[in-house]
Amino acid sequence: MDKTVSKVGITGKYGTRYGAKLRKQAKAIEMLRRTKFISPFCGKQSMRRVAVGIWKCKTTNRKIAGGAWELNTTAAITAKTTIHRLKRIANELKKGDVIEKDDEVVENKEGKKERKDKPKKEKTEKTDKKERKHEGKNQAKRGGK
Repeated sequence: MDKTVSKVGITGKYGTRYGAKLRKQAKAIEMLRRTKFISPFCGKQSMRRVAVGIWKCKTTNRKIAGGAWELNTTAAITAKTTIHRLKRIANELKKGDVIEKDDEVVENKEGKKERKDKPKKEKTEKTDKKERKHEGKNQAKRGGK
């Protein structure tokens, strides 16, 4: 009764029901769900899905929470990289190294916070003309000239 065709693969059990597009989507999800992922504990390809969001390493017998269909979601990967970057910056600040960033508050070696100064822009002829033009309008509104 569970005959599958190589073209439809894992969704052959549905036969001609539900439409081709839905069967293709179901195939992609079920293939993801059934694949083995690399374990963060032992480095082998032994992480399998136990239930929705629960993953178990077959060799070390450890369970972790993950995505519903994949072990690591894109949001989780982004969060991990951000956390590691912030930890690295915090460690560098503890050591006393100065981290240079534009227009941000950074700590110097004594532990004092200071704001980095930006170079001031010099007025050009165009900005002077614009200021004079707007100045006349503003004075007219106030009841001046």
